[in-house]
Amino acid sequence: MLRLVVLSVLFCAAAAQFFGPPPSWGSGSSWRDVSNLRGVDEMEVAWRAAREEINDKYYGRSRYFMIPVQVIRAHRRGRDIELEVLYGESECRSRGVGARQISDRTCADVRRGADRAIYRIIVEEARRGRGKPDIEAWKVRDVRPGERF
Repeated sequence: MLRLVVLSVLFCAAAAQFFGPPPSWGSGSSWRDVSNLRGVDEMEVAWRAAREEINDKYYGRSRYFMIPVQVIRAHRRGRDIELEVLYGESECRSRGVGARQISDRTCADVRRGADRAIYRIIVEEARRGRGKPDIEAWKVRDVRPGERF
């Protein structure tokens, strides 16, 4: 019985870590206009997050892929970048496009009546010769129908 309780606590702690709120560098004045991200294509970062994180982690069994619609806000610390991006559902999965092939050329249209959500994306500079920068994404919240940004 004690083992069951311990395993339950460990499982809950692990689930809270995986599905918990995203880390943040804070908000307020540290968030900058997206145009201040010198040399960074913020929409390409958002597409990469959709390919590598969001559709696997949150939409793996869905009929739809989430694709970026708009970068809401962004900032950087050194070479690390944090974005909040509005995503919407697309029907490109039904057209045979795979999660790793989605891009603005293969999957650009958000379906009518689509669910939308805001995701926080953090891209950390490649460290210790790892090559490509690490990227992580967390769902911040669902967006209400008719809500505008």
